[in-house]
Amino acid sequence: MAYLHVFLTLLGFTQAALYNLSSSSVHILTTQNFDKQVTRRRDKWVSVVHYYKENDGRSELHAVEMNHFAEDWQGVFIIGSVDCDKYSELCEAHDIREFPSIKVYPPYPAPVSLYEGEVTSKSLSAYAAKYVPSNVIEISNENLQTFLDDKPAVPKVILFTEKAGNPTLFKALSVSFESKMFFGIARKDDDAAVKKFKIKDFPKIIIYKTVDQKHKEYSGEIKYRSIFEWLNVYSETFVHGGNEESSSTKSWIIEALPQMHKLSVDDICYKQESMCGIFFLESQPDEHIITMSRVLASKFSNKDRGISVKFMWLDLNTDKAYADKFEGVEKDKLVFLKYGKRSRFVLHQGELSEGGIEKTLTRIVGGDGKFTNIKGSLPELAPPKTK
Repeated sequence: MAYLHVFLTLLGFTQAALYNLSSSSVHILTTQNFDKQVTRRRDKWVSVVHYYKENDGRSELHAVEMNHFAEDWQGVFIIGSVDCDKYSELCEAHDIREFPSIKVYPPYPAPVSLYEGEVTSKSLSAYAAKYVPSNVIEISNENLQTFLDDKPAVPKVILFTEKAGNPTLFKALSVSFESKMFFGIARKDDDAAVKKFKIKDFPKIIIYKTVDQKHKEYSGEIKYRSIFEWLNVYSETFVHGGNEESSSTKSWIIEALPQMHKLSVDDICYKQESMCGIFFLESQPDEHIITMSRVLASKFSNKDRGISVKFMWLDLNTDKAYADKFEGVEKDKLVFLKYGKRSRFVLHQGELSEGGIEKTLTRIVGGDGKFTNIKGSLPELAPPKTK
């Protein structure tokens, strides 16, 4: 059965492209997006890139392992692929002389290296892990209170563990939330921290707010994406710079699909690095749209796939003039807005389905999204309706 499974897996790859734009967790890298997704992110991030040709004889197996690798580790690392049949100049620019080749791009100033080990998810992650930077502080009985008291409005994230070392996943999270949260690691024998937070089982992750002396425990899977999403809710209830802003006064910060209005637009869209997905509706979004937005925002969060997206909905009854600035837009449509001095957008074509929207986002990531410039400035949005 094992041999049959491998055969059927390989057959599937030979009948289609090695990496599927809509279903693979591996980034499809091109001449248009390579610098943005890999080169410009070498200040903090480690990238692992598979260079291949369709008929090089080994890339079918490599692609299986790279997909497994990306399913578990995308976000911790940037995991991508380049089709050298299509992008030969890009492969030449990166000195690719044999196919397949896997290169690792660590943070500067470490040099790019050619990976020559076994091509498995376990081996690739172990090799790339040594390059992951860290903002994690080792907590002891002596420095616990200093760690907690430092900038009391900034959330503190603590991993309690029985093991030695600093997990790669936790180091990557500390980089993702740099300047938004402080990260510490405490061992089982650090009894001051263990007693203070009443830790009884390991591993355990908590988030602590010094200003109100309260903490919350993480109860999900010990996986990067799950922990990131949990922490992200708390990071977004704080104004940049450490000044707390209650989620009760800014409810849109923690909503899965907030309404776009005068008060919310800066926090979610205008003053963020994320691209903004806007649903144009005449009534409150239904559960299908809300759930779909949550899933897609998770898939395209923290720029793991070369782009970060947050979704909002706009009420056409109160902001028709705003919607009119988007050429071709009508009710039940979705656009992706890049806001700035030269605001522009991509109109999603087709049904509002998860798969269809993901394909539109993937085209944008790949440099194939056709943006339309918005003429003039966007009008001010209406304030939210009082309840």
